[in-house]
Amino acid sequence: MPRALDRILPIAFFLLVLAAWQVSCNVFAVPDFLLPSPIAIAKKIAELPERMLLHTLTTLREVLIGFAAACIGGIVLASLTAHSRLFGRTVFPMLVMSQTIPTIAIAPILVIWFGPGDAARLIVVFLIAFFPMVVNTTAGLLRVNEELIDLARGLNASRWKIYTKIRMPNALPHIFTGMRISIALSVIGAVVAEFVAAEQGLGYLIFSANTNLDTKLVFAGVVLLAVMGIILFQLVRLAQQFAVPWARESAATEA
Repeated sequence: MPRALDRILPIAFFLLVLAAWQVSCNVFAVPDFLLPSPIAIAKKIAELPERMLLHTLTTLREVLIGFAAACIGGIVLASLTAHSRLFGRTVFPMLVMSQTIPTIAIAPILVIWFGPGDAARLIVVFLIAFFPMVVNTTAGLLRVNEELIDLARGLNASRWKIYTKIRMPNALPHIFTGMRISIALSVIGAVVAEFVAAEQGLGYLIFSANTNLDTKLVFAGVVLLAVMGIILFQLVRLAQQFAVPWARESAATEA
């Protein structure tokens, strides 16, 4: 029952917000150029299905490719960091320093270097999604019972076996935590990149619609981005439940 309630409450609250939004627009006669109602936004999406689908698929492709690269790169760098303290002390401060620079400031430079094609946009997505993967994976790899590591070493287990049989399984819950953060940031990164240089994508759609003062189209793009982000987040969460069932069981036991 508590799990069902956890699923019902957010949906009920979301529907309540939509209803209040629609009623407020109708009662106070809010003009569409200021705040379109949910029905007006839905009609706008329905008016341009092919255009909306094209922009959505473009952004989705950028998000998935950049997210996949961030996951692979983050796990590799975290593994090196956990394996070598010297490497971690050398590289990790630089990685933290890189996060103090706003990605929106780097994006124009990447466009100059790589051109206005896909490469610059994918790099922006990668840069935004990369850091959470490194931090969470490193924490998971290092947060292991040292007695278990000593026991494995006493049985002449190689570093590779310790990594694959002990450290990596222990790090999986942390890795998926990083993935859930990264997938949300990947959507943001794709929009940022499309604001700077793009001819397709929901970020480009929102930017061009804002330039033309088409508020309904702006909200339509924002709604599609929100739906995309929620679906991708839930898919990662579902993958975590299947890949790390023991973490879910232990969390339920603690609760």
